Amino acid sequence: MSPSRRRRNLVKGVSGWLFGLGSTVLLLGLWGRAVVVDTDQLAESLTPLATSDLVAERIAGWMEDELVDSGVDPVTASDTAGQVLTDSEVQPLIEDVVAEGVAAAASADPSGSSVDVAAILLPSSAQIAAGLNDAGVPVSAADVEAALDDLDPLVIRGPSDRPLLGRSSPLASTLGIGALLGILLMTVAGSAYVLSSPDRMRALRSLLTRFALGSLSFAVLLKIGSWIVDPDGGRAPLGESLALLANSKWLLPMTIGLCSLGAAFTAWVFRTRVRPVEVSRSPSEPPIRQGA
Repeated sequence: MSPSRRRRNLVKGVSGWLFGLGSTVLLLGLWGRAVVVDTDQLAESLTPLATSDLVAERIAGWMEDELVDSGVDPVTASDTAGQVLTDSEVQPLIEDVVAEGVAAAASADPSGSSVDVAAILLPSSAQIAAGLNDAGVPVSAADVEAALDDLDPLVIRGPSDRPLLGRSSPLASTLGIGALLGILLMTVAGSAYVLSSPDRMRALRSLLTRFALGSLSFAVLLKIGSWIVDPDGGRAPLGESLALLANSKWLLPMTIGLCSLGAAFTAWVFRTRVRPVEVSRSPSEPPIRQGA
């Protein structure tokens, strides 16, 4: 093998590996940004966390502090907060709190964003009072309403903070930049791969096929991963939320893969129909001698 051919093979192998790396970065960036930007789907995916201990402890601690600040004794405040979060009638409202929290995190309001938990829980004040009475805390519905009225809104984002989610969030910007870097790396590496190949149309088709298979594999991994993290179907709140996140945008890489596969097929059809035909050279005819 000649040195020039070895160099071409080396360039082709390295550029092919870099093309695969760039395609992975592109797919991760596009999928991640699609998840972060779609706040409605994100809120739906995170609502199972309303029944998790992590969210319950955070809301219970905040509610207990607010009740103590409003004049309720610490023991009653702790019992009230715990009873509110364990009441079956209140659980759907806690899911609304999580959904409102996601919307507040994505808000671009210059004055900041918060969640009015009192307004969400106030319609269930009678059920909360009944639950507290069953737990040995003698209160009336009016007492619960008065306690809820004293609750300050749950601040999600301050006035000087940027949105945590949504199109204008730093996370969405970072993922978008990652996707652009993936495209740039794919373009540079793909150009080197094609230019170092003797059959450039075939090399282009090979890159399109690689990208198509990678995108389809990414979509399949999202579907399989959503089942792996939550095989029991909603028994673990954190696992269910992760499964919903993985399953929320799996059609995006699937669509990209199918489009790339269609482009590879088009390149194959074009190559077969426009392939140059070799013309055989006829043997040279002997020269005709003319008489003197």
